[in-house]
Amino acid sequence: MTTGKPPTSHDVARLAGVSQSTVSLVFRGAARGRVAPGTQQAVLDAARRLGFRPNADARRLRVGGPRMVLIAIPDIVNPFFARVFTGARGTAREAGFQVVLSVQRDLASVAADVAGQRVDAVLACSLDDGGRPLDDSVPAVVLDAEPPQGMGAVRFDIAPALTEVVDHLYRLGHRDILHLRADVDTSTFRERAAAVDAACAARGMRRARAAAAVDRDAARDTARAALRREHAAGRAVTAVVCDDDILAVGAYKAAQAEGLAVPGDLSVTGVDNVDLAQALTPELTTVDLPGETLGAMGMRRLLAAVDGADQAAEVVRLPARLLIRGSTAPPPSRSSG
Repeated sequence: MTTGKPPTSHDVARLAGVSQSTVSLVFRGAARGRVAPGTQQAVLDAARRLGFRPNADARRLRVGGPRMVLIAIPDIVNPFFARVFTGARGTAREAGFQVVLSVQRDLASVAADVAGQRVDAVLACSLDDGGRPLDDSVPAVVLDAEPPQGMGAVRFDIAPALTEVVDHLYRLGHRDILHLRADVDTSTFRERAAAVDAACAARGMRRARAAAAVDRDAARDTARAALRREHAAGRAVTAVVCDDDILAVGAYKAAQAEGLAVPGDLSVTGVDNVDLAQALTPELTTVDLPGETLGAMGMRRLLAAVDGADQAAEVVRLPARLLIRGSTAPPPSRSSG
């Protein structure tokens, strides 16, 4: 029975009874001394039976020429993604790879960039969720997102850190908070929302919610409208938990516009710990997500996959930690407890 879809390297691996990395080694011309001749023949026979035709660009070995890796990020201005790119690029260059930057928000758009470039591998950070439109013969690793089937990933263990944020606010005496969410539909932000909701519910805290684009002015306007709405309903929000440090900047500006002091009237927390978190006054209580470490580790795993390591579908979690600074304090109507 045929499905109408072209066969993939996954199909070849299943039929030949080998790993996908073995298939990759065979079709990249890198099997000598690493894959037994009988296994190589089994892969070639399986590919012939299935009619599998590997992408010529993806499987080439450019002897004497540079190898290329494409790094995809959704935003070149956001300082977190700049750190991710810096860490990934440095690791790639140390390994002798050249780097191509792709600024895209989904894998389908990255696939179009891959088709127009002679790249050997793809590292994609924080892109919108979806299927896997990339050619199976191009090794790929995703960062800070749910990996499509067959891809490896490096992610932050964000839920425990956000639970710690809520615990910190609870211990200070806060019972009524606003969660200022990023208006971005990806698994990492859904995970953040679920963690905040669960932590608030477990502690009997009331949680209002508002969503804004990851932009200072949009966050300011959204947070200001939410604070006014809650006040009009007779609910005194005393803390704002933000999905991102840039959103937290907007929350600071909303507080200022409403005549509220941070943290005397309104505590604010963020996520990322980019440089601006310490440039604010008071400095921002935030969750530290080391972007350069994320980029470097993701690139190391990607380059291992290029060299044939079988790390498909493995997800590695990096720790995230809460940094308590001056933007959080007991609410004005309560003492810490």
